[in-house]
Order: sequence, then C-alpha cells, then structure tokens
Amino acid sequence: MITITTTIKDMGMKAALKGMTTRLSRPQKALKECGLVLLRSISKTFKAGGRPVRWKPSKRAQLRGGKTMIDTARLMRSITMKVTGKTLTVGTNVKYAAMHQLGGKVAGRTIFPKRAKALRWIDRGGNVRFAKKVTIPGFTMPARPFLVIQDADWRVFRKIFGDYLTKA
Repeated sequence: MITITTTIKDMGMKAALKGMTTRLSRPQKALKECGLVLLRSISKTFKAGGRPVRWKPSKRAQLRGGKTMIDTARLMRSITMKVTGKTLTVGTNVKYAAMHQLGGKVAGRTIFPKRAKALRWIDRGGNVRFAKKVTIPGFTMPARPFLVIQDADWRVFRKIFGDYLTKA
C-alpha cells in the first residue's frame, strides 16, 4: 500500500482552506444569489417568448394579440425560489405549469349547465350563443419550457461560487 502525506506549514494556506471548508458547509448565501440570477433569467425567458429556442406561438396570442404564455402573467409571477440547507429550489405551484413546461395531450370534454337550462357565451364575432351542452375537443399542447437554466446562468453560478469560496 502506498501512503501520501501532505503537511501544510503555511498558516495562511491553512486558514484559507479552513475558511473554504466552512463556507462549503454553509452555502446558503451563494445559493440565494444563484436563485436570484435564475429568477431574472426565467423572467427574461418569458419576455423573449422562449430562450434559447422561441416557443411555438399560442392560438390565443395569434387571435387576440399579445404574447404566448403571458395573458394574465399568473404563471410568470408565480415562479419562486427557496433555499433550504444546501438545496436551492426554483419552481411554481400553478397546476398547469407542468403542461406548459413539458407539453402533452389535453383531453376533450363536454360541459353542461349547472343551474340554468342552457349555457350562454359570446363568440368571437360578438354574438350571444346558447346551447344545452358544449363539447370542447382535445388537443396537443406543445412544450414551452420556461424553467430553463441558460449557459450564461451556469457561468454566473460558477463565478458566484468561486467568489464565495475564495473570499478572504
């Protein structure tokens, strides 16, 4: 068996290594900085309509104008971050977020009136319509990933942790 022993006689080096070890055991400050960078990046992704690849335009945005994935901006505003121990969590609690992030099939359904004899709505032409039931066809929603870590974000994360570990 071969054994390698290293002795560090430089007290400055010992102190620096001890400081790095301490900071590695408590990375919350650096993780919080990374989380803030990621929240800004995700916001830019929404405003750009997808990054690095633009999202397929939604039918709502094509028909009524506006931007894909930003109608009420509920999903965009719901993105939060949390640092717990050595873990950074960034995400949302909006139920439909996974469908937008990953895409998938939406099943069709039939809607019946609950209290009235008929359903009433205004169509795209502004005409009032009535029906005893309305069948909504199913469709496939394309993936529009919004929780994406960009290459530039990774570079900033490395700098944040490099600075955090080597600070005096």
